[in-house]
Formats: sequence, C-alpha cells, structure tokens
Amino acid sequence: MVSMMNKFILETVKEDLFEKVLKIYNTNQEYFQISMNNKPSMESVIEDKNGTPPDSCLENKSYKLIKLNGVDIGVIDYIVNYPDEDTIYIGLFMVDGNFHRNGYGREFIEEFITNIENQGFNRIRLGVLNENRKAFEFWISLGFKVVKEVTSTIHPERNWKIKVMERRI
Repeated sequence: MVSMMNKFILETVKEDLFEKVLKIYNTNQEYFQISMNNKPSMESVIEDKNGTPPDSCLENKSYKLIKLNGVDIGVIDYIVNYPDEDTIYIGLFMVDGNFHRNGYGREFIEEFITNIENQGFNRIRLGVLNENRKAFEFWISLGFKVVKEVTSTIHPERNWKIKVMERRI
C-alpha cells in the first residue's frame, strides 16, 4: 500500500522491497556499528519489519519506505497508539546516507507530524541509543525532549541504554 503525505510518499515494505531497505541500511554503517557492532543484513531488515515492543502488536505497526520524487530516501517504522492511545511511537527512522545533511529528514518529520496531528494524535515518542549523538541532536533540534532513560527490553543481550524522547503536538 502506498500512502501520500504532501511531498513524500510512503510505501509499505513487503518482501519484494527488502533489498531496497537493505541498501538504505548499508549507507548508515555508523548506526549499525553502534546498535549491533556489525553490518546490517537481510535478517536485520526482517527483524525490524516484524519486531514490536512489549504490549504492542503488528496490526498497529507500519514499516515503510520513504520516497521523494520516485527515489527511495529512507525508511520509517512506527506504531500507532503506543505506549498510549494518543501516541505514535517511532521505532526506526533512517535517511539514506547519500541524502544526509540535505534537510530531507527534518522536512519529512515535520510533514509526518502535521499528518499525524491531523489524525488526532497528540504525542510522538521514540528511543535513541545513548551512543547515537547525531540522532540525539537531530531529535532535540525538532523539539523532542528526554522523558526518561532506560535499558532496552528488546535484545537484552545488547544492553542498549536508551534515551526515551517525546514531543507533544
């Protein structure tokens, strides 16, 4: 399913698009070094597509390619009504490394926020790995604030320390 925003198009990722997602992942080696201490793989894509936090379900999850003028520029994974009914939780937001520092990420998130606000959501929440300084600064610049720090319950073996960030809309 393809959904429109204003400038960007979101395309639901099914198996035939896994290679396109992996290509985007491969342009973000720094993130995968921090998060997995490894390179991304097809298993990473499948795990991201099918993974949900505790007390959520796949029916509320969207895993989509972000397109701009027909070009795949990123991927977003989000869950509606999590952890609360009026909240969207972004599990992953990644812009293709070839498009970093061009304002596309900021422009997409601003459009995304407008879109979900029009649907009645009041908050966006997400988690940033403590070591991911660039992501933390990006989200701060968009008005997100740290609401707590936790150790992730997803992949406990990785011992992720996460800043939970939120923005009211």
